[in-house]
Amino acid sequence: MLNFGFVPLLISIISLSCFLPSKPFSVAQGDDLITHVCKITNDFVFCNDTIYSDTRAIYARTNRLILSYIAIQKTLNNTIDTKDVYLPSEIKSIEAGGGDPNILQGLKNCFGNYDGVNRRLADMLDELDSVMNYDFDKLSLEIESQVRACEKGFNGRSPMTKRNDNLIKLANICYAVALLYK
Repeated sequence: MLNFGFVPLLISIISLSCFLPSKPFSVAQGDDLITHVCKITNDFVFCNDTIYSDTRAIYARTNRLILSYIAIQKTLNNTIDTKDVYLPSEIKSIEAGGGDPNILQGLKNCFGNYDGVNRRLADMLDELDSVMNYDFDKLSLEIESQVRACEKGFNGRSPMTKRNDNLIKLANICYAVALLYK
């Protein structure tokens, strides 16, 4: 006996797929969205490797919403690891070992900067969920600004430099993705 219980679900999925964002007209002929976005960034290889490390990347080649979620999630994973694991560990280590008080203060300031980054990423996710992408690009630039403020707080090379550089590259990917909505 044939079960038609799945028909309403199928109709719903097909109907919803009509409203999914499609590839913008500005994407160069032959480029998929990932290639297009990564060409805009400051580091094509980093961008490409970052996006393709996600199992959803195959779908992100033609769907800007999925690409957006991947970019934001990768950035969020980075900031959560830095703020919730790396920074507390480094701060605790310096406090226990009597390390450089300037480095300690810089790390504490970075904790606040990364908290700001997480708030902006939450705002980006809210915008995607509500299909209101007006500030996606501005939020990406604010993330970069927070990270640069963290780095500047050390007055030179810091123990955060590599992490900050990676987060700036991730914010750059988010910015390039945001341009798909303009």
